[in-house]
Amino acid sequence: MTSSLRWRLFAILAVSVLFAWIATAFFTYLDARSEIGAMLDARLVKTAERVSVQVASSENLESMGSQQIPDYTDTILQVWLHDGTLLLNSSTAPEQRLGTQYDGFENATINGARYRIYSHWDKAGHRNVRVGERYELRNALAESIATHLLHPLYFAVPALGILIWISVGAGLAPLSRFTREVKKREPDKLEPLDITDTPREVLPLQDALNALFIRLQALLEHERRFTADAAHELRTPLAVIKTQAQVAYAALDTSQREQALKKVISGTDRAAHLIEQLLVLSRLDPEKTPVDQHQVKLSTVVNECVALHAPVAIRKGVDLGFEANDEGLVLGDRTLLAVLVRNLIDNAVRYTPSGGLIDVRVKRIGSQVLLQVVDTGPGIPVKERKGAVSRFYRVLGSGEEGSGLGLSIVERIAQLHGASLTLEDGDAGKGLVATVCFRAMSV
Repeated sequence: MTSSLRWRLFAILAVSVLFAWIATAFFTYLDARSEIGAMLDARLVKTAERVSVQVASSENLESMGSQQIPDYTDTILQVWLHDGTLLLNSSTAPEQRLGTQYDGFENATINGARYRIYSHWDKAGHRNVRVGERYELRNALAESIATHLLHPLYFAVPALGILIWISVGAGLAPLSRFTREVKKREPDKLEPLDITDTPREVLPLQDALNALFIRLQALLEHERRFTADAAHELRTPLAVIKTQAQVAYAALDTSQREQALKKVISGTDRAAHLIEQLLVLSRLDPEKTPVDQHQVKLSTVVNECVALHAPVAIRKGVDLGFEANDEGLVLGDRTLLAVLVRNLIDNAVRYTPSGGLIDVRVKRIGSQVLLQVVDTGPGIPVKERKGAVSRFYRVLGSGEEGSGLGLSIVERIAQLHGASLTLEDGDAGKGLVATVCFRAMSV
């Protein structure tokens, strides 16, 4: 179940306020209990002093023997002479002395009830007045105060809850407006959001969405160009296949038919190669292509790719060689590295004329491993090298057919491995040297 931000904020605020209110009531209760205790202790002292003064002013009280007076407000009273004679006590006071403290306050249990006792002697030390008060009175007063503090909760909490709910809704209103603005967006409307009065807390989300829109816009534009270019490139071999198929269908001469069918097969091979390259490139186009990082011996990968292209080079009359002065340990994806090497060698074989040379080299220089493919083909003019790694680029006037995606794939795979691709003139300004520079792994 999807949680609600409004309900979550409401619950946090409501519980926080309720907890604060209860905590305030609790500490107020403790404070009130302490103040009530001090006030009632003062009353016990005043009562004892007043009784002591009254007994001292009654000349014939001692001659009358033990006397009883009625209790009031849960208070009991005793007056003792210094010789241990009970001179005066209240009706509910016991016959034994209240408490054991000689002078001052103490707590005692009398007939199962807890009392606060105060003992007071007159200045001459002849009479001792003891006053006791039940703790129930103190507890009742403190509980009454606490109850009155909690009474507003019955009415204030619901009202406060409504106010919190409304306040949270008002606070989240900009977020709701932001949500409506995003919902109104059409799929192809990827301009940055520019919402006025955006709260500071929502600005990071707005900035993140704007950055996402920019990336999506670039990606969509990239895909549109890719689709348009791919459609354009596929149209040519398909048109050739159709034309040659029509020629073969209408041909009466066997040799003419065979020639047309060979061109159909050649056009099909070209279309299949183009589709294969497009699939490879489409897999590499996302912003973050996962690369399976493992230790790879680049010399082994290159040796396999050279062996794979050797038959084609022999048929064309091109001398394809390989040399390595190091195993070329690098960190990367062996499959993608094989695609990179195959494309470099395929380009070199495709554009190097019969009788030409292609040298594939792997060498280590310091902390770098270099993969070089050197050919004696037509090369690439300096001013065109920057565009040579773009899609569907082909060397004009070479007479060779290709997809024009090879170097684009090589550069993308190199970027995924933290490597770089450079294109330079060959020896004596003839041919091309394609170099991919990798970070070497320490042995």
